[in-house]
Amino acid sequence: MTVVAARKYSDRIEFAADSIVTRGSTQITDRSIASPKLFQQNGLTIGLTGALAEGSLMQIFTRNHKPASATLEGVIDFLFEFEGWVRNRDTAFTIDNAYLIGFEGKLFRTYPRFDVFEVSEFDAIGAGQDFAITAMHLEKTPTEAVSIACVLSVWCSLPVSTIVLNH
Repeated sequence: MTVVAARKYSDRIEFAADSIVTRGSTQITDRSIASPKLFQQNGLTIGLTGALAEGSLMQIFTRNHKPASATLEGVIDFLFEFEGWVRNRDTAFTIDNAYLIGFEGKLFRTYPRFDVFEVSEFDAIGAGQDFAITAMHLEKTPTEAVSIACVLSVWCSLPVSTIVLNH
C-alpha cells in the first residue's frame, strides 16, 4: 500500500516515495513511525514496497552488503545472499517485497523473490504504480508522479520523499 517511483537521467537516478504506513486496511497517522521505504547507503539507493519488517532487514543487510556487480546476475546473487542471511534468523523467510535498486548508474526492479529486470528509463512499484508510470510516461518527474499517485490512489499518501543518486 504505497508507491515508489524512479527515473534514469543521463547524470542521475531520481527516486521518490509516498509516506503512507498501513496496518491491514488502517492508515497509521503517527508520523513519528520511521519508514525505511526509501533509503541510501553503501553505494545503493533502494525503494521498497511491502512489509516494513522486510524493508528494515534489507536496510540492516545493506550496511555491509551490496551486489558484486551492477548486472542482473549481481543483483540476483545479492537477493539470494539477503534471503540466506535472513533465513539464518528465520527459516521460513522468503523475499515478498518489491524493490527499486539504484547502483553504479543502473536501475533494477525486483518482484518477489528473484524476478529482476534492468530498468532502461523509469518504473514504479506499489499500489500506486500504474498512476506513477503513466505520469512518468507523460514526462513527469518521480516526485510529480508519486504526488499524482497520492491524489488518485486511496493507498498512497503525501508527503513525498526524494533521493537523487548522482553518477
